[in-house]
Amino acid sequence: MVWVINTQAHSPKVTRNAICEALRSDLISGKLDFDQPIREQKLAERFGTSRGPVRDALLRLTQEGALVYEANKGVRVISPLTDEERSVVAGMRLSLEKHCLSKFIKNMKKEDVHELTFLLERLTTACERASLPGVAECDLALHRYWVAQASSHLETMWLGLSVRMIMKYSRLTKYEDIAAEHKRIVEAVLEKDIEKALFYLGENVI
Repeated sequence: MVWVINTQAHSPKVTRNAICEALRSDLISGKLDFDQPIREQKLAERFGTSRGPVRDALLRLTQEGALVYEANKGVRVISPLTDEERSVVAGMRLSLEKHCLSKFIKNMKKEDVHELTFLLERLTTACERASLPGVAECDLALHRYWVAQASSHLETMWLGLSVRMIMKYSRLTKYEDIAAEHKRIVEAVLEKDIEKALFYLGENVI
């Protein structure tokens, strides 16, 4: 499953989801700065919808921790994590993701093999192009796939933690290192080697 952003959807629920995906993309690619105010009306105009679905989307992203609401000020992008906070968030994300990845490997289907291969190819291509926004989005999409397949309930919690970690993505300057790290994880997953997959995941999520 690949998450496709459809900003023209007519269903309120789908529109809300599409807006969430688009704003997450803006957050992880750096298009939205830390502490930047978010205006409902501007977003409604951007997505060609009423303010209702926009408000719902902002509420969800606030619940996930990417945005924050302040009385008399409205919604803004969250402040950056301190090094100490990021370490705690990384540990929480890794714990959740290890559980989901183990479960995913045990129940992996044929179509999952094709999807993982496709997602890894997308990430590799983004790395070859040295596209920082593209790398950040493809990185998140690959990890999100096995989390979502394992547990839709944990996906929401994991997503909030991961978006916070990946905002202003800049951990590695060598894109080939990013591609290599994820190639090792995916190869271990396809081999159904849980121990190896979790080891490589632990090296990646820092």
